[in-house]
This record gives sequence, C-alpha cells and structure tokens, in this order.
Amino acid sequence: FKLGEPQKVVFDEVHFGGFVSAYCGSGEYFFDIHPPHAKLLIAGVSALGGYRGDQSFEKLGTPYTRVSPTLLRLVPALAGILIPLALFGLMLQLGASPMAAFLAGLAILLDNGLLLQTRVIALDGILLVAIFGALLCHLVAANSANRVRRTGFAFLAGALAGLAVGSKFTGLVAIGLIGLCIAVEFFQRPTWKRFRVAASQSVWVLSGAVAVYASGWALHFALLTEPGYGYAFAVPGGEFLSDTVHLHRVMFGVNYGLASPHPDSSPWWSWPLMLRPIFSWSGTKVALYFLGNPLLWWGSSLGLVVVATNLILLRVTDLELPHAQKPSPARLWIPLAGYLMAFLPLVLVPRVLFLYHYLTPLLFGLCTVLLWLDHVGWTRAGSWTAQRWSYHAAIAALLVGFLAMSPFSFAFIRTPEYPRGVLDLFSR
Repeated sequence: FKLGEPQKVVFDEVHFGGFVSAYCGSGEYFFDIHPPHAKLLIAGVSALGGYRGDQSFEKLGTPYTRVSPTLLRLVPALAGILIPLALFGLMLQLGASPMAAFLAGLAILLDNGLLLQTRVIALDGILLVAIFGALLCHLVAANSANRVRRTGFAFLAGALAGLAVGSKFTGLVAIGLIGLCIAVEFFQRPTWKRFRVAASQSVWVLSGAVAVYASGWALHFALLTEPGYGYAFAVPGGEFLSDTVHLHRVMFGVNYGLASPHPDSSPWWSWPLMLRPIFSWSGTKVALYFLGNPLLWWGSSLGLVVVATNLILLRVTDLELPHAQKPSPARLWIPLAGYLMAFLPLVLVPRVLFLYHYLTPLLFGLCTVLLWLDHVGWTRAGSWTAQRWSYHAAIAALLVGFLAMSPFSFAFIRTPEYPRGVLDLFSR
C-alpha cells in the first residue's frame, strides 16, 4: 500500500540503494560490512523490472527520478508479507495451538517498526524471513517420517540459513539454532539409528547453506568487475575462494570497529523498552520513524520476565501451574534459546547499534511468551468464540497500538504535532 511513498531516499537507502545500483548498472566494486545475498535479491528483481542503476542515492532525501521506489522496495515488502506466515507455521511446529499461532502472526503483522523496515530498501526483512523460514523447515524435516520429505526440507532449511547469513552475519543464529536442535534431539535418546538421522540432517543442512552462501559470493564478484572505492578495503585478485576469505576478515574487522557516533543509536539494554526510535525521513509536516507497536515490544519484554521467573520457580519449588500438563512445554527451549543466541552476542559488540537490531530477538521473544501462555491454558481449544475475553482484548490492544503509531509508519499521514508529541514521551 503506497510503497512508493515517500519518493525520496530514506535512511539506509543511501547505502543499500547505492549497492543495488552497482549490481544493476555500473559494476563498480564496493565494500559493505554485510554479505551480498539480500542486496543481490533486491538487485535481481529491480533489474528484471528494468532498472539499470542510474538513480542517485547520494544523500538522505534525494528524489527518485530515474526509477520508481516501489520497484526497489518490492523484495523487502514481499519478505515483510512472508514473515507473519513463517511465524504462524513455526508456532504450529513448536506445538502451539492454532489460536496462539494466529496471534503470533497477527502481532508481527501489526508491528509498526517491522512494517517500516520492510517498506524501504533494507536487509532486515529478508534476514528475518530466512531465519524463521529455516527453523520452520528444519522442524518440518525433523517431524517427518518420510525420508525424501525429510531430506528436501533439511536442504531447504540449510539454503534459507545460508541466505540468512548472506543477508547479515547475525543470521548465524539460524545455523547455530538448527545445529543445537539436531544435537538435543539426538542426545535425548542416543541410538545408532538416531545418529544416522542426525548426521544425514546435518549434511543436508550444511550442503544447502554452503551452496547458497558460496553462490551469492560468486555472483557478487562476477557482477562487480569495475574498479571502485571498495578497492581501498580489499582488491579482488581473481581467485574466488581466497578473495572471499580475505574479504571476510576485513568485513569482520571493520564491522567490529565501527565507532562513529549517531544521534539515533541506542544501547542494547534499551531495546526491549523501545527507548530510542530511529529517524528515517521527514517532509512537509510528515515524518518517518522506526518505532514499534508498544503492546508487542513492552508486552513481550514483560512476558519474558514472567516466563523466566515462573520457569525458575518451577525448578526450585513445588509450585505447579493449574492448567499445565508438564512443568514447561517440550519445545519452549527452542525460541528461548533463539532469543538468547540472537540477543546476547550483540551485548558484546562495541560498534554503534540501532533499535532494529532487536527485531530477531523480538520475534523469538514473542514466540516464547505465546507458547508459554498457550501451555498454561490462556488460550482455549476451539475457535474464536471459545477464547477468553483477554485474548480478544489483546487483539484489540494490538490494533490500537498499531493505529497510534501509524503516523510514524506512513509518510502520507499529515499530523504535524502528533509525531513530535509522542516522541517527546519516549525521550523523557
């Protein structure tokens, strides 16, 4: 809906738009701290749509004159459409009820921050759909008794995990979590047969990941054949493999050492509370800010505290939950481990970080909270009419939160005083 607005360069489009233009037109060798795969997807669709890389992305607010911004924003938007569906399927594979799975997908659908981040040229939407799609495919493979189906979904899980790492290095959480799942499944009941299944799954997952990851880098070097500013960081010598290894060393070093301050950066501890929004663009009496749905961000943060507290109390006391069959759902550990694996490494990163770096932990945290609530009986068996009033109240609150934050998400809403007033509340 109105994906082409604003018809101006927005926030990180300054960088990613320029990279896409190099793939589609000039072929000038550039350097980026992120792998090329998500940018290549955006560039591929843009090239199919007729873009030849002649649009300027010199600075924030530059008008789109040579191409429709809708074309360049199409792939992130498609990823944004797929994320709620992937989360819905993942929740079902984790053992959640359809009503809990639906609420997870709806909550993400109504998050303003993710909405904005998938309506511009950015990598996060592709990263998220790849991470959660990879985990979904792995669980489908693990739950399948058919060998061909199991093999196919394991390879697809690996391919999506390779795409996740190829979008941003934080996508390594996909490979790490799938590997952890395979290890836990085996060590629960270690037998020779289960070892062969685990080994087979590992081989197919890694095969898919390596195939996608290597292909992306090969295409990257094949398209960027002209000299460019990237030579200041690493000059390709023609040997694919050695160039890739060397470039990774440089990328990790530059990424880790980024120290330039930014007015919209924020420390990791502030992300669950959504304390500092990100300014993306402003026009005449309108503005775009990365700002999430308060019910989702604050509610999931509070929910994680409640879940962690209850899990600890259940372990150290004789406390029992009245509606629960077991002390905790069998697969609750998977999204909880995903949350920790996606969040804790960022605590150690000294470079400037932003609120959108919390998107992956946010989705894992939402899955954790709703899976636990489903387990303790908050959701009920049956359809809409069988659900308790608080379930419907949560949906209503999500809608209210979405509408309240919508002036920050759509540039066509003209509310000159409203955005600044609400932002003042967050800055206090």
